[in-house]
Amino acid sequence: MTHHQKRLLLTVIGIAAIVLLTMGCLWYSMSNERNRVPPADLSDSRYFIAHATGSVEGYNYMNCREALQQSLENGYRYIEVDLDYTADSVLVCIHNWEFFNKASIPGISWNDSSKYNRIPTYDEFRQRKLYGRFTPLSLDDVIAISREQPFTIVVDRVGDASVLNRYFNKETRQRVMVEAFSEEEYRSLKANGYVPMLSLQNIQGLTDCLGFVCRQMFRRDVEWIVVEYHSDLRILYLLKRWLGVKIAAYTVNLPSFLYHHLGNEIDMAYTDNWNLKTLMNNYQDQTTLE
Repeated sequence: MTHHQKRLLLTVIGIAAIVLLTMGCLWYSMSNERNRVPPADLSDSRYFIAHATGSVEGYNYMNCREALQQSLENGYRYIEVDLDYTADSVLVCIHNWEFFNKASIPGISWNDSSKYNRIPTYDEFRQRKLYGRFTPLSLDDVIAISREQPFTIVVDRVGDASVLNRYFNKETRQRVMVEAFSEEEYRSLKANGYVPMLSLQNIQGLTDCLGFVCRQMFRRDVEWIVVEYHSDLRILYLLKRWLGVKIAAYTVNLPSFLYHHLGNEIDMAYTDNWNLKTLMNNYQDQTTLE
């Protein structure tokens, strides 16, 4: 096949995908209510991922021992951690170094970039406390806790299988979900035994996922995608129906959204403070489910 013929074929496939997605959006608008399933059981831990180990005492993005323990006590069985390297190349759980330094160095000025952008060594990291009382975690800490109180570790920010293989053996990788930031990274993680989730971020139109749709129509090898929860719900519904993908959405703290869309357009939700026992948000003004 010549280069011109390949370009023509890709153009035809792209146009066909646009037409199908457009028709699908119209179909969704007309028939969505008829095809919806009953709301998911919002006390079922299978639907929820504790975002950055979950909130504790009203603080988000903590990635700390106390938040992780509280999430486990609340019934969570999927715990997400954000990973980054210390100055001496140890994987630890932080949202980012700016946040960690501002939360763990007393009296730091928000204008002092030399301090809040500095990456500490692992020993320095271990000596810190978030807001003076919360204990930071390394990836090794999280793995040790998961051995004593089994849960699925959901990894963000590090999707390199060769790096993660230093921490997870072949027997444990099937219980580790990893956010991948390219289809090549996704396939590498899958080949190494992890459960990868392809990040497509914010889908607000047909063009945002057109390339993925075209490739998935032929390969059908992506099982999970991760998107922002305010992505176009019509497109998410069609990706599930037509391409057979499962969808995890972040970060969902609205009870009404969970009630109406979990189990329909999305399969799992990252959440900061949803309480599986009370069916309410911790540390926030409560809103009704309807």
